Amino acid sequence: MPVVRPDYFEGGVYHIYNRGVAKLPTFLSEDDYHDFHDILRYLLVGFPAQKDPILPNGKPPLPVTYKADPLSNGLFKPLLDLLAYCLMPNHFHLLLQVKLPIGETKQPDGRIGSFSSVPEFIRRLCITYSHKFNRRNKREGAVFQSKYKIKHVPNDKDVLQVSRYIHINPVIACLVAKPEQWLFSDYYIYITPVSLAHIPVTNTQLLLSFFNNNPQQYKDFVSGEISEQEGKIIGKYIVDQDLEQT
Repeated sequence: MPVVRPDYFEGGVYHIYNRGVAKLPTFLSEDDYHDFHDILRYLLVGFPAQKDPILPNGKPPLPVTYKADPLSNGLFKPLLDLLAYCLMPNHFHLLLQVKLPIGETKQPDGRIGSFSSVPEFIRRLCITYSHKFNRRNKREGAVFQSKYKIKHVPNDKDVLQVSRYIHINPVIACLVAKPEQWLFSDYYIYITPVSLAHIPVTNTQLLLSFFNNNPQQYKDFVSGEISEQEGKIIGKYIVDQDLEQT
């Protein structure tokens, strides 16, 4: 069955999922999870372009994988906001909000090229991570399925349920007893005060605004019992239900 892609528009929120090719793991070590997070930061926030004298050998604080895509540092910062994410052993979940559906880059010949923000972001994310994953784990070939799954989440009520589902995914998979015990999602950003000096990859403003900007209220929501009606809402956005295995 062909994958139907939604239309992308300013302010639109999208749940995106991709899993390992042939159901293989996409993360084999903590370093792999950290690499993926660094690439998210590289694309969505950006790293300082100049060398940091505090770092060993004065090396710039860029993920090694930037060599696979050297022109993307902060490219998507004006285009997309990451609202939630969770990295699982053989798949990942992202909840993205579009700020601008079309981005632009300057071509080597000086011409301006345009691209669709969401598909281009996922393409660069998966290719760059695969480059690092293969290098680290001494393997070759595809890491992710070629066709990621995506669903538009059209209203605030549903966005909240999808964020809850993303953050409790490790509990559903019986990897941990509580969502805060899983180290490879951004749930901790929502429930732990963050220093103003630290710029997180995730923009928490939208989701926390529904809870009076109170992290404890969001934590209570995520950990609370899911009603039958809420379960039906979540079910609409489980993009690959039969394949979400650990």
